[in-house]
Amino acid sequence: MHPDDTARLRKYLDFVKIEKRLSRNSVAAYESDLEQFFAHLDAVGKDLAATDHLTLTDYLIEISKDLKLKDRSLARKISAIRGFLRFLLEREGAPVTPLIEAMEPVKLARTLPVFLSPDEMQGLLNAIDTSTEQGFRDRTMFELFYSSGLRVSELVGLKVGDLFPADRVIRVFGKGAKERVVPYSDDAARYLDTYVGTMRHKLMKKGAWNDILFLNRSGKRFTRQGIWKKLKEYAKVAGIEKDISPHKLRHTFATHLLEGGADLRSLQMLLGHASINTTEIYTHVEQQHIKNEFNRLHPRRRLKNGGNDGK
Repeated sequence: MHPDDTARLRKYLDFVKIEKRLSRNSVAAYESDLEQFFAHLDAVGKDLAATDHLTLTDYLIEISKDLKLKDRSLARKISAIRGFLRFLLEREGAPVTPLIEAMEPVKLARTLPVFLSPDEMQGLLNAIDTSTEQGFRDRTMFELFYSSGLRVSELVGLKVGDLFPADRVIRVFGKGAKERVVPYSDDAARYLDTYVGTMRHKLMKKGAWNDILFLNRSGKRFTRQGIWKKLKEYAKVAGIEKDISPHKLRHTFATHLLEGGADLRSLQMLLGHASINTTEIYTHVEQQHIKNEFNRLHPRRRLKNGGNDGK
């Protein structure tokens, strides 16, 4: 990689880490995607200054065919390059506008999120044996997870001081370390009160005090993979055949709220979405709710159901 390009890349990664406050995983993904792009430029004997739209097109064709990337993965790589180029344009006035315009964002087909039915969700929770400290912790963890619609990274990052039992809310630090306050359910409250009051200290290792809310068997913070593994185990016990994941519990939370009558703007705030466009993936649920309410409440529907068709 040309030394100038190396310096530019480091500046950009510092920018997304410090100023945009992206997560460590997001920064690592940006770095990987951009290093792959620069490796291609090295292979064809070019630096960024000598790159034109044909070079970019060849690269995108190469990675989409050779790596057999799905649309979402290709879209992420394009987004990484576009973001980097926009940074150079805004910070250095680099002549990269033609390159930015040459990369059309991939249009992703919208797929409906997978979620559990209320009965499936209850079955999952009931599959957890709460007779042990670990089982009680797991039930508490998944009750809170489901009742507040957290991201798994937010769940594992919770501290005891983030709980406000009197108001029945938790403080959450989401993407970009953005803070929001989220309520939790009565069921979650009952488990949390017992877990924090009498169970949590039993999971702590001697001399290893910390303020992490949910402790693993080593008395430390859970990993996201650890949560995923537990969820898979309990889903199997509950006989759930859907391909379940922590993020799909978040979909379940959102879907059940909308089915209960919540609006998209409120859901956006609860989920911590920066844009309402992200939340709009759930509009199919809201539209179905509106249709059901129409069928239930509209006078013409009631007349028809009552056998009076106006004749």
